[in-house]
Amino acid sequence: MSAALDIPVAIENGTLGRLVVARLKPNQDLTESIEALCAEHAISRAIVRGAVGSLIDARLAFRSGDGWREQRVSGPGVEILNVFGEVDVRTDAASELPMLHGMVADTAGRMFAGRFVRGANLSFITIEVTLQEWLPA
Repeated sequence: MSAALDIPVAIENGTLGRLVVARLKPNQDLTESIEALCAEHAISRAIVRGAVGSLIDARLAFRSGDGWREQRVSGPGVEILNVFGEVDVRTDAASELPMLHGMVADTAGRMFAGRFVRGANLSFITIEVTLQEWLPA
């Protein structure tokens, strides 16, 4: 535990492996599609390097007090400004991964940030995503 932040910190040694660059088609969920890409390429753990494109609507979760709240960003045409996080598709993974976070902008240019809610962020036209395999030591 980090005394300064009072939150658990885990450090893991490893190396970066293969790089996957892919295009998501319309109506594909961001999180579910990234999981499927990992499975398709036999990648059990990956780091999301980034993504660009647009969503029909966005649903983001964020911490508020003792729990999580969700915010809906109405589209169509919510622009993805940034996506980052990790994916772990191992069946024995005990974590909450994938935890994809990012920023989006609505059609008026207002910006929103948070965790992408699984199953609620569908591609509007396309999304280009870059993943990199993580190989623990």
